[in-house]
Amino acid sequence: MKKKIVLINPWIYDFTAFDLWARPVGLLYLAAIIKKHTENTDLYFIDCLDRFSEKVRKKLRFPKSKEDGRGKFYKEKIKKPSILKEIPRYYSRYGITEDMFKEELEKIGEADIYLVTSTMTYWYPGVHRVIEIIKRNFPKSKVWLGGIYPSLLTEFAKKHSKADLVFKGHAENSIIPLLKEAGFKVKNTPFFKNIDELPYPLFALQSKHPYLPFMTSIGCPYRCPYCATKILSPVFFQRKAENLVKELKFYKERYSIEHIVFYDDALLVNKKKRLIPMLKELKKMGLNFTFHTPNGIHIREIDKETAEIMYESNFKTIRLSLEIGVEELTDRLAPKLKLDDFEKAVKNLVDAGFSKKQLETYILFGHPLQNAKIIESSINFVSQYEVPISLSYFSPIPGTEDYKELIKKGILKENDDPLFQNKIVFVYLKSNLNSEEIKYLKELVSNHNKKIKLDKK
Repeated sequence: MKKKIVLINPWIYDFTAFDLWARPVGLLYLAAIIKKHTENTDLYFIDCLDRFSEKVRKKLRFPKSKEDGRGKFYKEKIKKPSILKEIPRYYSRYGITEDMFKEELEKIGEADIYLVTSTMTYWYPGVHRVIEIIKRNFPKSKVWLGGIYPSLLTEFAKKHSKADLVFKGHAENSIIPLLKEAGFKVKNTPFFKNIDELPYPLFALQSKHPYLPFMTSIGCPYRCPYCATKILSPVFFQRKAENLVKELKFYKERYSIEHIVFYDDALLVNKKKRLIPMLKELKKMGLNFTFHTPNGIHIREIDKETAEIMYESNFKTIRLSLEIGVEELTDRLAPKLKLDDFEKAVKNLVDAGFSKKQLETYILFGHPLQNAKIIESSINFVSQYEVPISLSYFSPIPGTEDYKELIKKGILKENDDPLFQNKIVFVYLKSNLNSEEIKYLKELVSNHNKKIKLDKK
């Protein structure tokens, strides 16, 4: 008899959520590994955040996606947790309805293993609800939980999630031995040294492919005090350009894909060994894509040559990681940049052919070292270059230096509910900003962005 595994991407429970090219790529890597290295195993995939299947679009009415795949999730208002009552926003479940999720479970039938992934620590309510429903319907089945949330809050996940097994960190090398212990028939037990040795993510499990996520590297060489990348991926591994080209060629042939979204944390670092050779080879082969960089790219790395090849290679979405924007804080919070780098980067990109409205810039918002005056200074600094601004709300991530400092100062407590790590919650309840200052700064950015749009008409 065949074994059955169901892979699940849970809902988002939050005050706000927008599909900025989100895909559970880690879970789909595991699916590919399982398919390749086990026998007599059927794989199923339930994506609670699916916006593209015909069934979802037929049952749930919500705005059409943008041409590049971005768009709004279907959402339903739900009861706000009591500790969040002071936040002046509605709380919602984003994704398919609970009834649709239960229908998918029933259609598949009882499985041997349910693999549940996760992202933000403060999205754990959606993860726990998924597990609760599985356990209620199939009490004899096993639920394994992995992803960012249990990697950062392992003990909390073990205690509260009700999962039978909780993964900490990457599971690529542990999944097959664990399945073997669980009675699955395995072909062999692989050991992967790096991402280049992994099979490609099993995107075939998804309903449609308006875009695909792509990584040219894992990790980051920098150690920003607010970032968890060093915790989740301690080693900065850079893939070989020839392997990148080979993978993109496969995606073009298999899925006829146009939009590629870079998930890298350090896309432009050592660009002459990885990204630029890849882009040149793609052009030589006549493989055309539209590229997007939602994670933000390092401003210092955008020299004239880089800007020109990005433009020639059809980069459409450029997000610049300024993050701080005032000199007195860059050494502490963003040592990888100086303010002069921003002016040079914008000039190089505009000279290469990009419009300023493409160069959206992230400014960190609500960090404990910031006050309203500092953030206003950051906004005014970026405004003079006439590029759009996006406020990047600070979220205290467990294990980071900033999180440890907040614990030390008593702003947060070790046993606080992870909901306090929500970026909206922290800014409203724990930052140095009051509600009037938050409103003023948001309006300042909104007015700036509206002016840019009007000026471009």
